[in-house]
Amino acid sequence: MRKYYAKSKAGFTLVELLVVIAIIGVLVGLLLPAVQMAREASRRSSCQNNLKQIGLALHGFHDSKNKLPSSGRPNAASTVRVGSQVFLLPYLEEKAMADRYDLSVNWSATGNLPVTSTPIPTYQCPSAPRNNNALDHNPDGWAGSGTWVGIVATGDYGASIGVDPRLETTAAAATPALKVHGSISQSSTASAPTNGFLPKNSTLKFTDITDGLSHTIAFIESAGRPFVYRNGLLVDADLGKHHTNGGGWARAASDVMFAGSSKDGVTRVGLYINRTNGYDHAAEAYGTSGYPSPYGTEGSSEPYAFHPGGLQYVLGDGSVKFFDQDGTVDVLAALITRNQAADEGNLATP
Repeated sequence: MRKYYAKSKAGFTLVELLVVIAIIGVLVGLLLPAVQMAREASRRSSCQNNLKQIGLALHGFHDSKNKLPSSGRPNAASTVRVGSQVFLLPYLEEKAMADRYDLSVNWSATGNLPVTSTPIPTYQCPSAPRNNNALDHNPDGWAGSGTWVGIVATGDYGASIGVDPRLETTAAAATPALKVHGSISQSSTASAPTNGFLPKNSTLKFTDITDGLSHTIAFIESAGRPFVYRNGLLVDADLGKHHTNGGGWARAASDVMFAGSSKDGVTRVGLYINRTNGYDHAAEAYGTSGYPSPYGTEGSSEPYAFHPGGLQYVLGDGSVKFFDQDGTVDVLAALITRNQAADEGNLATP
């Protein structure tokens, strides 16, 4: 009689299975950061392209108008206001939107809202969080009500208008070696010209950029507005309680005046870069005029990006550069001012 023996089926033991799972976990742990880095590299490249297009549009405007596209922002709240990025629309293949925009009335006028409430992809950094595409507001009549009414689409870039005069005092108090000359040709009032590339209410030309187009920042990242971010973290999702004054791409208040901040980003005017995207205007900070001191009608944005280690900007010659957030404020200030960098002797690209 023949005997038949059942063949044992090959399989994993429990120990072998656990080893395989552990190996897969290690591989996934190694792969995910690489994927995230690749995605961020792609987003940063897209951001760089956006700034390049803005730089080209800047030159297109200057060639056509023989002046730079300065934001219009008189002191009185009831006057017509317009951001510099509105003037760049025809040179960014957005002529149809430019034709619909009425320059005789404010950016927040009912007739202009169909344009200003429309997001412009070129004005948005892919690395910046969109936060449900929240809209920026018009601070007129805010008066501490705490009620946020968003009406204008946001952007992550701002015209570089100069250096906050207070930074000169802050830097000098820290060390005499830090020379930023923030008070040169500058005033805190909205009607006075500042010492940057695109001061408000001005008719500057390329020839007025005496430091040279390749040494002066025209537009710089200030991402995530009107939400307040500090070191990559959102302060509060409730814009009625915490926001910075700026972010709407059509607003003159979205221009950027460099002030630096404390290391934690809480205090604006300091020796650190890329720690916050702007001063936090808590609802209680507003008085009856709707604008908190010391900014008056000026916006309170700060250079800021969500790229690891720093932010990007476009120079007057159209080239796009990256600034390391561990760089010093005097170097960034020298790049921002149109008439001081040559005296400081720090024109090297960061």
